[in-house]
Amino acid sequence: MEPLRALRCQLTLRWRNVAHRKALAITSPDRGDGRSWLAANLAIVFAQAGDRTLLIDADMRHPCQHRLFNVDNAVGLSALLTGRAVGRDVVRRIHPSLRLFVLPAGILPPNPQELLVRPMFESMLGRFSQLFDVIVLDTPAANETADAQILSARAGAAVVLARRNRTRVADLTATMASLSETGVNVIGSVVNEH
Repeated sequence: MEPLRALRCQLTLRWRNVAHRKALAITSPDRGDGRSWLAANLAIVFAQAGDRTLLIDADMRHPCQHRLFNVDNAVGLSALLTGRAVGRDVVRRIHPSLRLFVLPAGILPPNPQELLVRPMFESMLGRFSQLFDVIVLDTPAANETADAQILSARAGAAVVLARRNRTRVADLTATMASLSETGVNVIGSVVNEH
């Protein structure tokens, strides 16, 4: 956990102290890089530091936060964005003494990208920014769809994850460049050793 606490410290110095938004996207070029694991553990260490933290599973193609935290995935982000649910109905508190909340992805929609570009997503982030100190977005792989780029742009800031001996430098560079070109503040990159 110490490397995650060190990352939290770096993010506090580079992002939270200067961010106009409280949202941070966790992305990577490919599936299997460890984005969901990093997003979950980063949300935990922010909550352990006393921050009221919301982890949003915004990967509406291959969600997994509901499995990591053992929460029901029947209603989640997709229901919020289609107007079939409200935030208080789908955000789950993980532990009574930990200020960590999870919004699972919910039922997989046929059109995740169309849901993410709607004004409803921006409005939802704005409402959650009033309720939470930190919002961590778990995104899909950047090489598969434009979802990660959309989510990162909505958040305003991103951390890009690379998997040691797996992620190609060209893919990592392309992911970081595409995010930067759309005005996303790429805070940095993290290398996953597993």
